[in-house]
Amino acid sequence: MAFLKIKSKKKTNDDNISFASSQLGAHASRYQAQATDEAIKGMGMLREMARRLVNVGTEKKQGNLFEIIEATKFNMDAASKGLDNIRAGVTALEGNPHAAADIIIRDGDKIVREVQTKSTNSAVSATRMFREAKYNGMQKVTNPEHIDTVKRIAGKRADMNGLFSDEHRDTVQNIRGGLELDGSVHTKGTTHTEAIKAAEHSRRYAAGFEVTQVGKEMLYTGANAAAAGGIIGAAISIAKNGIEVSRGMKSVNEATKEVMKDAGKSGAKSGAIGFIGAGIRSGASKMGVQALTKSNVATSIAAGVVDSGITLLRYVKGEISGAEVAEKIGGTGITTVSSIYAGAAAGAVFGPAGALIGSIAGYMVSSGVYQSAMAILKDAKLSEIEADRITALCIDAEEEMRKQREMFETMIAERLTNNRREFKQCFKEMDKGLENGRFVDTVLALEKFNLVFGHSLKLESFADFDRHLKNNKSLEL
Repeated sequence: MAFLKIKSKKKTNDDNISFASSQLGAHASRYQAQATDEAIKGMGMLREMARRLVNVGTEKKQGNLFEIIEATKFNMDAASKGLDNIRAGVTALEGNPHAAADIIIRDGDKIVREVQTKSTNSAVSATRMFREAKYNGMQKVTNPEHIDTVKRIAGKRADMNGLFSDEHRDTVQNIRGGLELDGSVHTKGTTHTEAIKAAEHSRRYAAGFEVTQVGKEMLYTGANAAAAGGIIGAAISIAKNGIEVSRGMKSVNEATKEVMKDAGKSGAKSGAIGFIGAGIRSGASKMGVQALTKSNVATSIAAGVVDSGITLLRYVKGEISGAEVAEKIGGTGITTVSSIYAGAAAGAVFGPAGALIGSIAGYMVSSGVYQSAMAILKDAKLSEIEADRITALCIDAEEEMRKQREMFETMIAERLTNNRREFKQCFKEMDKGLENGRFVDTVLALEKFNLVFGHSLKLESFADFDRHLKNNKSLEL
């Protein structure tokens, strides 16, 4: 058909390659995205703790913040390795500030390691603070610069067979310069100087911590997207140029240069989309905008931003007309929204992998439909016969798009209906508990209600509530 020969076809293929490549890059970097979320979550807790300890001395405060920093770094490492069930929690933030352990490492709901932390400016002080019997068997974490000295001092005192010999032997065995679990997850440690900076300038430290991880995610995603774009672009270019070489239309040298050029161009654009997409995603995570915290959605928006920017730049340079700008930006908007819808639908059913496939498929299909429609409208002016054929084609395309939308809306409606049923049941159980004076049943119903949204109550029992208030902590809902 004539519309297949339009000049914008190569441009459309380039867009499809860069979009698909950036989605692949985002998917490959999903664990770094999770690490960023852990960094943002951890620094939020650090800011809150610093606010609570605003009237506490720097040396005391840095010890409390040291726990949060180490737990955050540990959780980031676990997330970056795809270990979703391994997480470290600070007991003081879990409503148990007087627990023997400062940090508890869990594998799901199972406690796998208890940890005692000591951040100090003296290895001698750290050794002395670790010698309490209640810390025996725990992992003992101090500043990395003190490790060798603590081991040496504890070893000498253990050999003296004095009052704390057993405790010092335990220190030699369990002392660490950073939180770790069986060597699979670990941190590089937190120096006393770093902990002091966190105590003295908490907001500045937290912001710097987040920016560093966000930058890492952006670079990681951009690199993965660029690599995918380069490979896909090179593969397509090799096939195209290989045919031209076989027909004698190009020399091998010319074809090689063309392949390298196409691969570089595709990789650069895909990398830019991946880089920007990661920035949008992490920013949304920071602001709590859940709809944009999924990598596929943020990358779809980034693709739209990059494509629109390129289009406007070409217009400013006089390479395309105003009508072509409207056509191109309109297509970008439609494909971006379509990919988000398709990603949401597939993700709801098949999870992250489904969202990836759905976004790419949605973009490809909608892009093809839109570009074809634009070409059809141009070619329809040529003859009445072709116009009739085009009308029939447009009707078929419109019907198919209507079916896809109905499928999506039906699926979402079903999920909402299921949630509504659960909401009513939860409210019914809450009312029943209150009417019968069974407040425990009301709390359980409230916990069930929270679970519908993927959250849990901060204080799950009256014992937790009582303990929380006895510690003179504010109750934040």
